[in-house]
Amino acid sequence: MVAMAAYLYLAPLLPAAETYRDVRLETPLRIYTAENRLIDEIGNRRNPVTYEDIPQVLTDALIATEDVRFYSHPGVDVQSLARGFYGFLTGNALGGGSTITMQLANNLSFDSDNVYLRKFKEIPFALQIQRELTKEEILTLYLNTIYFGAGADGIGAAAYVYYGKEVSDLTLAESAMMISLLPCPSTCNPLSNPERAVERRTTRLRNMLKERMITQAEFDAANNAPVTARRHARNIEVPAPYVAEMVRQQLYDEFGEETYSRGFEVITSIDGEKQLAANSALIDGLEIYYDKRHGYRGPDAHYPPDPLDPEAVWLEHLQPVPQYGNQQPAIVTAVENRSFTALLKTGEYIQVPWEGISWAYAFRSRNEAWPPPQTASDAVSVGDLIRVKQGANHWELGQVPELQGALVSMSPDDGAILALVGGYDFRRSQVNRVTTPRPPGSNFKPFLYGAALEEGYTAATTINDAPITRGNYRPNNYENNFLGPITLRYALQESRNVPAVRLYDQLGSDKVLPFAARFGFQTQNFPANDLTVALGSQDVQPLEIVTGYSAIANGGYKVDPWLIREISTEADGVLYQAAPRVVCEQQCTQQPAGESAYPVQPAPRIIDAQVAYILNSMLRSVITDGSGARVHRELNRGDLMGKTGTTNGPQELWFSGFNRDLATTVFVGFDQPEPLGEREQGATVAVPIWIDYMRKALDGAPLSTMNRPDGIVDRLIDRSTGAPAIPGAPNTMFEYFRVNNAPDSPASNLPGTDLPDDTDEVLSTETIF
Repeated sequence: MVAMAAYLYLAPLLPAAETYRDVRLETPLRIYTAENRLIDEIGNRRNPVTYEDIPQVLTDALIATEDVRFYSHPGVDVQSLARGFYGFLTGNALGGGSTITMQLANNLSFDSDNVYLRKFKEIPFALQIQRELTKEEILTLYLNTIYFGAGADGIGAAAYVYYGKEVSDLTLAESAMMISLLPCPSTCNPLSNPERAVERRTTRLRNMLKERMITQAEFDAANNAPVTARRHARNIEVPAPYVAEMVRQQLYDEFGEETYSRGFEVITSIDGEKQLAANSALIDGLEIYYDKRHGYRGPDAHYPPDPLDPEAVWLEHLQPVPQYGNQQPAIVTAVENRSFTALLKTGEYIQVPWEGISWAYAFRSRNEAWPPPQTASDAVSVGDLIRVKQGANHWELGQVPELQGALVSMSPDDGAILALVGGYDFRRSQVNRVTTPRPPGSNFKPFLYGAALEEGYTAATTINDAPITRGNYRPNNYENNFLGPITLRYALQESRNVPAVRLYDQLGSDKVLPFAARFGFQTQNFPANDLTVALGSQDVQPLEIVTGYSAIANGGYKVDPWLIREISTEADGVLYQAAPRVVCEQQCTQQPAGESAYPVQPAPRIIDAQVAYILNSMLRSVITDGSGARVHRELNRGDLMGKTGTTNGPQELWFSGFNRDLATTVFVGFDQPEPLGEREQGATVAVPIWIDYMRKALDGAPLSTMNRPDGIVDRLIDRSTGAPAIPGAPNTMFEYFRVNNAPDSPASNLPGTDLPDDTDEVLSTETIF
């Protein structure tokens, strides 16, 4: 009577058969580059199978282990329930009493209930399932819905993930291994714990032998079979985990949990080859251009050799230690005079020669590394847990950099993000530094000088590089000297701080901040009348910086950064297609050549073409003659412009540069800002990382610069004073001017260039190349 009342009470709460009879295919989110190379696969996969697909040995293994009376009970095994209840009362583990049908009932519902209420509900639901489905349908539904670990929902997906085969092709040993996963799929699987998995496989095989489902010979063969399971995932061709996480978050915001199972395929704007170049440039750059230069910090840990079995103990210590970047964990097993031997977590022994050790000066501080090693024992000892890196010709002693960084590269034509790396290693830190605001230092100066050009200044205008004090603020130059009157071109080229502050003081924040805002900077958050803004004191994202530089590169058009080109599913077709704003220097009457994926929307012009062109030429001087000269020496291209950036400390290092087709920003700094070392600046770390990336990204690409617009003229000027010069005069150069503020002769002065109130201000008589 009580049981009947309970059933009548619960019956309305039980799912209808049509809601659980059919199991839907679940496909993970797949993210691709623009050329359809796989970046990542996120979520679980489910590939439903039919009863005819399932081998007999698999169902036998399941029944022998989970429910030996499966074919004789009506969905609930009273004998097993009584045994489980008695075990609960006596404190003995005699099994839970759930049948396969009850487990299926639990899998399909009741996840949030406590164990006793869940059991109470399982019974009537199991009885209902038994009435509505055949035994074969119950087995099939169970195996299609149970989680097998490693992102595999259901036996169809599990057979592929673990063995790379169809479920119908599973052997006895493999089938027993699959069933052994069910109580603990994450911790018992052969990928994470092969020894435990083998023990559990043996138990399942013994159960089958006991129930006479297999012979002794079959048991012996399966029990002695090697573990062949390995993760069979789709091959990731272009690793870009920070990109994948940005895409995942955007889809999750729109689609919620469906993101991981609906089978979304996302085509991004990422260029696969550029992304691979960015990965290696940032990872290698942080190691080579900063970390190794500052010395060796010593081992991660020390494990003295075990007297009985040192290799086994060392391998046990190595297994949980992840690889970060290029740095593999290893333990030193022997040390010679000028080399050492180390054990990798794979069990392989490697030899590290002196060429891979000699860099390891002892780290003392960020300003000092001393002394250099004289022998290998000065750097390592037997039992040290260290990092090693596979070099081009030999293994090297290494270490995981404490420093972090970011690289982002985009198209100035439409804002497409072509490569993005948000840190040294996503597994170590998921913080995306491309979208994390930090002070840009002098990387912000082009927007100050652009504002000046718009207000009538020219590249030949002189400004006094002399002490200036405003209240308690007295800026200084990096070189701790002053040069007197210098041209704006030279001031930007040499990244002189005092002239930049003086220029900002002359223009005022009411001119500079609105100008910078047009490029996408959140200047509403910048303080008004704060002269330090001129030197990049306010936090901005590297993504904002590269967007701003893209507008300079394309001649003055605002493009917005974007990452997702298309979202689709097999069932629904295309769900989203990007429609970015595109630079159309004439008129957007048709789609760009080769691009049919989205309609054209013209990008708005935000600065005059003449201003953009002169600013391009000033940033070219940074590369040919200024703080970015290493770019010119190593890449030797005539189409590159850019600017370094170094903040106080220094705590942040930047370089942003471009040609007409590609703009790239590199940021370097600690996550918790602290000084990097007194000798560091943008040119020492950020610039070489940028060079390494752009060397590959522009390999084979023709030279590409902004077209010279109408309204630009050239005048010969004195290089030092900016004053008009006559042919044959020494120390002259041709300078670009807008036609409406170019002097006609060496004797003329520009209108509107009266000296400001400060007596130490000098504006040049500005003339043309």
